[in-house]
Amino acid sequence: MSSLSKAQLHRQAEHLVDFVNKSPSPFHAIDVCRKWLSSANFTELKEKQSWCGVIKPNGRYFFTRNGSSIVAFAVGGKFRPGNGTSIVAAHSDSPCLKLKPVSRKTGSGFLQVGVQLYGGGLWHTWFDRDLSVAGRVMVRDGAGGYSGRLVAIEEPIMRIPSLAIHMDRTANEAFKFNKETHLTPILATVSKALNGTDSTAGGDTEKPAHHAVLLERIAKQLDVSVNDISDFELCLYDTQKAAIGGLLNELIHASRLDNLNSSY
Repeated sequence: MSSLSKAQLHRQAEHLVDFVNKSPSPFHAIDVCRKWLSSANFTELKEKQSWCGVIKPNGRYFFTRNGSSIVAFAVGGKFRPGNGTSIVAAHSDSPCLKLKPVSRKTGSGFLQVGVQLYGGGLWHTWFDRDLSVAGRVMVRDGAGGYSGRLVAIEEPIMRIPSLAIHMDRTANEAFKFNKETHLTPILATVSKALNGTDSTAGGDTEKPAHHAVLLERIAKQLDVSVNDISDFELCLYDTQKAAIGGLLNELIHASRLDNLNSSY
């Protein structure tokens, strides 16, 4: 049994819930861990720089790679080269739907978003959820270079609706769907987009990779111009917050516990 008190266990659970809510994408999870390690007096290292003379006994260090992985280590006071090491590892990504490199789709009067499956998910649970996007956006800077910016839109801008029961009488017997054609989130109506700013909704011949209204919403979140967005890696996530639940507050209700729980 745990030696921690109930109050301590509850605080740990609250901390995990906070971690999950701050990590809608693997990039966000790594950023949270980086901040935690820095606040715990770990020294950040750069792989492009020499570590000679930097690593010292009783030192604590970490480095990140691609913003999607992080390695932290501590050096014992009696450590000598050749001594053994202990390693604990976990993955920070979770099964999700990711935007395709060309996500622009339309159908039945709706703007839709093309997505691809990432990992081994329970895909039927993605229906009828209030979805949004989070991840990393590559933005052009004023110096002619690029920088990676984290983005997470909190509003539920997408949804994958299921059919009404009278349109599919067998839904309660065997809920089957085509992962390519049915797992296609709805972003907006074509008519609303045409009345707004999305010139791509009507089927322009240029056929841009993504809907203009989506790019504009991402740019607004980052306070940049759409033209400054070079590329991005975005995943869908459920906007419903993780929470401690159950009548006796003994359960954690959350998505992405595979594998943010182990990462935490």
